[in-house]
Amino acid sequence: MEMYKTKEVAELLSVSQTTIKRWAAMFPNVFPKDRFGHYIFSQQEVSQLKSIKTRIDQGETLDRITLTGHKQQPAGPLQSTRPVQAEDKPMHEVWSRITQIEHSLDQKADEVVSVQLLRQREELEDLRQMIQQLALSIETIQQPGLQAAAAHEELHPVAAAKLKAPPKKRSLLRTLFSL
Repeated sequence: MEMYKTKEVAELLSVSQTTIKRWAAMFPNVFPKDRFGHYIFSQQEVSQLKSIKTRIDQGETLDRITLTGHKQQPAGPLQSTRPVQAEDKPMHEVWSRITQIEHSLDQKADEVVSVQLLRQREELEDLRQMIQQLALSIETIQQPGLQAAAAHEELHPVAAAKLKAPPKKRSLLRTLFSL
């Protein structure tokens, strides 16, 4: 039987690890922890988490979800076995609004990380191009026959500025100690 860690299930369901842990904590009878306090999910438990995600995506709140075949334990002071009464409704609405906000925050955090990764990839690509152009420039300087070919190739702006700038003068002491 294949077992999954929290990170693997989070990636599979496209939610954060914190979200998976929160869902599992709401149903301790269904999702027990191992002896080290970590969640490890079977294929059946992953299916139940998929069901939870689907129901939340459809607008149902986490505190209203019950899993088939398992008795749900109350997760906090806002949940009880008695029906929701009129005086509890405002508190219940607050609880469900908090759950929605947490879900939105998780989605925003995932989006921010994705944007940051894209920017870093673009920066890495720019650096890679600049390194290639610098390597070509060095080869051109070392081999006079390649200068004509390099003159036609367009350089990265930063690399071109470095090539145009005169070399820095170094003192004799700096030259000796930099070796």
